[in-house]
Amino acid sequence: MTPPGKMKDRIMKVFKKLNLKMIFAPSIVAAIGGFAIGVIPPIRKVFIEDGAPLRVINDTDSLLGGGAIPTVTLIIGGNLLKGLRGSGIQTSLIIGIIIVRYVALPLAGVLIVKGVMKLGLVHSDPLYVFVLLFQYALPPVVNIATITQLFGAGEKECSVIMLWTYVLASVALTFWSAFFMWFVS
Repeated sequence: MTPPGKMKDRIMKVFKKLNLKMIFAPSIVAAIGGFAIGVIPPIRKVFIEDGAPLRVINDTDSLLGGGAIPTVTLIIGGNLLKGLRGSGIQTSLIIGIIIVRYVALPLAGVLIVKGVMKLGLVHSDPLYVFVLLFQYALPPVVNIATITQLFGAGEKECSVIMLWTYVLASVALTFWSAFFMWFVS
């Protein structure tokens, strides 16, 4: 057994190595706070329910949240515009990412979903299975671009990758939608 002093030193070393600013980013703190407000009944009564004294905060959140989708659309547009300028990424790297994203990942998704269905962890509702499978074929999310912008690393590369994955998304999503519809029927 380790003496308490050594254990404390080890824990302090771990906390010093962790970047707590990154771990407790505003979005994560907001998600944890929102979860707590929604799950804990006394807090829920104060913020969310009809006639709650602090319901104005919930209404304000809803109003601000309504602007999130147009904002994300602008961010995608800005990133795709940066991707048009290029960044010196090798073409083979882009092709490799696209193959993994639109071929290997959906095929892995089929195996994973089929496996969890055989184990009985997922019921076989066709719409539910289709949505599970479809998640594997979607293009990369905007959060990746936001993170690269936040840390200032790989912005141009991320923009080029997003550009080409979104350009090919219509073809890939059409194919995989048809395949997944066949698979669940």
